[in-house]
Amino acid sequence: MSSLLLALTVSPAEAANPADTASSAGMLSLDQAVHRALAQTPEMLEARARLDEAKGGVREARGHLLPSLSASLMGSGSDNPLNVFGMKLSQGKATFNDFGANQFLGPQSLSTAPDNLNDPGWYRNYQTKLTLQIPVYNGGQIWGGLAQARAYLAAARQGDVAARQHLLFEVLGAYAGVGAAQAFVGVAGKAIAAADAYVKLSEQLFAQGVVSKSDVLRAKLHLANARLQSQEARNALENQLARLRMMVGLPADVPVRLAQRVSVVLPAADLTALRRQGVTDNPGVRARLLQVEAARAGVDKARASYLPHFNIQISREWNSPSLDGGRPSYTVAGVLTWNVFDFGARRGALDGAEARVMQRQAEARKAREQTVLAVDKAWREVRLAAIRESTREQAIGEAAEAERLARLRYEKGVSTIAELLASQAELDKTRSQLVAARYQAVMARAGLLLATGRLSLSALRTSPAQP
Repeated sequence: MSSLLLALTVSPAEAANPADTASSAGMLSLDQAVHRALAQTPEMLEARARLDEAKGGVREARGHLLPSLSASLMGSGSDNPLNVFGMKLSQGKATFNDFGANQFLGPQSLSTAPDNLNDPGWYRNYQTKLTLQIPVYNGGQIWGGLAQARAYLAAARQGDVAARQHLLFEVLGAYAGVGAAQAFVGVAGKAIAAADAYVKLSEQLFAQGVVSKSDVLRAKLHLANARLQSQEARNALENQLARLRMMVGLPADVPVRLAQRVSVVLPAADLTALRRQGVTDNPGVRARLLQVEAARAGVDKARASYLPHFNIQISREWNSPSLDGGRPSYTVAGVLTWNVFDFGARRGALDGAEARVMQRQAEARKAREQTVLAVDKAWREVRLAAIRESTREQAIGEAAEAERLARLRYEKGVSTIAELLASQAELDKTRSQLVAARYQAVMARAGLLLATGRLSLSALRTSPAQP
């Protein structure tokens, strides 16, 4: 019986898109539930963070293609003769006396070690520098990094789409679960009304001497059980409401009333076409394929380390013994670097990149195969759900007629209370099974759309909820 509490009454009629349906105060539409869930559920926040991270990777990779300008300020001091003389030259303050000219007295002093040159004393320099780095050729490493970042961004976007579709499926299940519990409460209410009528009927027949006291007692026991099941149904409804509140971020004390009933519209396609849609349109599969592209770009990036790199550097610097600007100078350099041998470091990086391609290809193949299996399973579930729903609808009329005949026979004293209660129990069971079948049909259709990557609000149809 508890499994039937997940039932949902689904209207076969189609209505406008849920975004076009305005809800009254205190009412919650499916569109509102989905948008509230998208704004606050941890899964969507995580997917959004991955997307932002991938966008940052693209900006970083694109930035490596452009020149970079850096500024630096360095203060240094030394009494090393070579360093001191270099500082003075940079500052434009070198003099003949720095060579010990005051100690040069002629050819006889050529072997004299000049004190000013060999022991210049402590000297300091402040260097302010601007450097412009212009990338010219890096073996395709930068372009490989950009291609990899773009592939990761595209994969993250597909992951975001997949997360949205899974969240929509979960919200639909929660929204439908509330409607299911409400429908089951209605079934339980009908069971209580019938049980109460049986108590009155048995008491009337007992007063007429047609039945025994045991029939009255059994009818009252049946009524007590019906009331118990009604309370269980109400508890299940509260549990479903709590689940829906949690998903949409509503406080526990906020009342929730469904504004709509939901049906799912399937595209007119056979199983072969649906399998093809699953492989080509499922965002999870597409994300895996884009990760393969990213891994291949990583291989190109790793191979670029075997090629020479050439960049241009343009710098302007100011050197001074104090922080007063100092003497300016320019430097223009072309820098060619080629890592000829590195004891296998680049080979190891390339092997790792090629292994990641194989890994991503295996993951993509697995995702495609799992998607085909999911489409097949969902297709069978949809067909079975349609048969189940049709069978339960037909069984309702038969069970109701059987209960009516059993009641008439009991009123005439030609059948027992046990037969009457059994027929009523069968009617209650059939009503519950119909509710469950309708809920299962909705979720089966939604599951098929999810497997093919086509689940969206536009694929759902709504009609106003019955009061």
